[in-house]
Amino acid sequence: MARVISLHAGAGQSLPKPPLVQAHLVAGMGVVGDRHFGKHPDRAVLVAGVEAYALAAQVGLKLPWGALGENLLIDLDPHRLEAGARLAIGPVLLELTSVCTVCEALSVFDLRLPKLLYGRRGLYARVLQGGVVRVGDALEVLAPEARRVS
Repeated sequence: MARVISLHAGAGQSLPKPPLVQAHLVAGMGVVGDRHFGKHPDRAVLVAGVEAYALAAQVGLKLPWGALGENLLIDLDPHRLEAGARLAIGPVLLELTSVCTVCEALSVFDLRLPKLLYGRRGLYARVLQGGVVRVGDALEVLAPEARRVS
């Protein structure tokens, strides 16, 4: 069973986003305290997998969690799930919507990072049902694994 490895939210634009022990997610809004809260329902939460950090480590880039701007870091590669896949984490229900574009903000860590993680940074999700998520919470995929989100 997959788990939540870390949680992050930050009101500012700097990376890495500060870590949280728990996060309050609001349906249609996102993560309370995050700069993206309430701005775009289909891009309310950024879900990244530890695989993105492993990819960076393969070229010698050891990044702190939160460096990719993610709200949830999970030990499952979200890129292996199809758009519309739903993730249940306790009372919270997320629906994956689209691949996160890699922005130049990642260049603060290394100029190679945006190109390296192109299409692999994480997936955006909308919050269908809100609640509190904690580090270590179990995560269940409610839609079958399928093609990569494009």
